[in-house]
Amino acid sequence: GHGMKGQGDGPGSAGLNPKPRNFTDPAWQASVTDDHINKIILYGGAAVGRSPMMPGNPDLIAKPEVVKGLVAHIRDLGAED
Repeated sequence: GHGMKGQGDGPGSAGLNPKPRNFTDPAWQASVTDDHINKIILYGGAAVGRSPMMPGNPDLIAKPEVVKGLVAHIRDLGAED
């Protein structure tokens, strides 16, 4: 979906509508809080008014350190040049 570098161009992205989020987009990075990203990871895109194609991961509710790591990784993708 999101691809190796988080650019929304992964192998499965071609057939998806809408396309997966490009995490390297500075405008998107600036527009969202860590809490927003956290909600999407746990509850899916529909939880924040985005695409239900992004599934939630409720199993991670019991693993806050994993979610924190995923949020940090998404932020790191936006920091690369």
